[in-house]
Amino acid sequence: MNGMAQQFDVSLKALFRHSRGVMSRILFGGPVAEWLNIEQPDVRNLRADILARVTGGSLRHVELQIRNDPEIGLRELDYYVGFQRLLKEHVEQIVLYAGREPLTMKPLFESPSTQHKFRIVDVRQMDGEDLLESDDWGDNALALLTKADRERVIQVVEARLRRLDGEEQQEAARTFVLISGILGIEEEIGRRLKTDMIDIMENKVLGPAIRQGIEQGIEQGRREGIEQGRREGIEQGVQQGVEKGVEKGMRQALKVLVKSRFGSLPRWASARIDKSSQQEIKDLIAGASAAPTLEDLFR
Repeated sequence: MNGMAQQFDVSLKALFRHSRGVMSRILFGGPVAEWLNIEQPDVRNLRADILARVTGGSLRHVELQIRNDPEIGLRELDYYVGFQRLLKEHVEQIVLYAGREPLTMKPLFESPSTQHKFRIVDVRQMDGEDLLESDDWGDNALALLTKADRERVIQVVEARLRRLDGEEQQEAARTFVLISGILGIEEEIGRRLKTDMIDIMENKVLGPAIRQGIEQGIEQGRREGIEQGRREGIEQGVQQGVEKGVEKGMRQALKVLVKSRFGSLPRWASARIDKSSQQEIKDLIAGASAAPTLEDLFR
């Protein structure tokens, strides 16, 4: 759980630095003017998850939680006192809870002499409609943790991912899978993305190469089909030629993808692609974006 919590923190911090949507407005109250990295000089070395100065000038501190912490009130008080020492300003504090279990944390620390209050935003209790209707992919991904219908969320996120490009698309997909891990469905979501998102004909990198291969295959199939049709029928001959063209286009597309992803296509990798079946080629295309090295892709 600690490893998942750390990954969740890292990804959500990056998400909110990108996001300008509904959840960002809930947490920060408006556009962020500056992200502050504050490490409090204490023997416990406290580091706030997110500290931001919004455009109005006020400060917001957001802590990200995927489990109920019985000492959250004391932690928030520790943070607040540290901010006062360092910044000499009031800091509004919010805990964003996105855990699998029902929320049990209380939004205050209280003792006979002290009372410290903060806000808790429980994502699980949100209906998710505002997040799904948002133009921000971070909002769409976070809707998975709300009361919104899971299948609808997946469809909205996939549609959003299709409209993104390059590194942003990869980061959004990775973040969505990580968020799904909070619910224990990361394998299911990963499979869905690989199956549904690999729409090769719409891929801006692969599409042109595949279309060229298919067009060449169709033309070649027609020519070969005329000759083969004398023996087996023109229609069957053309169809076989088209199928060969599609497969040829997929091989060519995979080579283009490997070059764009890893910078080169060694002879051994090219030979491996040439010998692969059509299903193996599909699997290699699906795994190319996640493979850290060329060797890992073909392992």
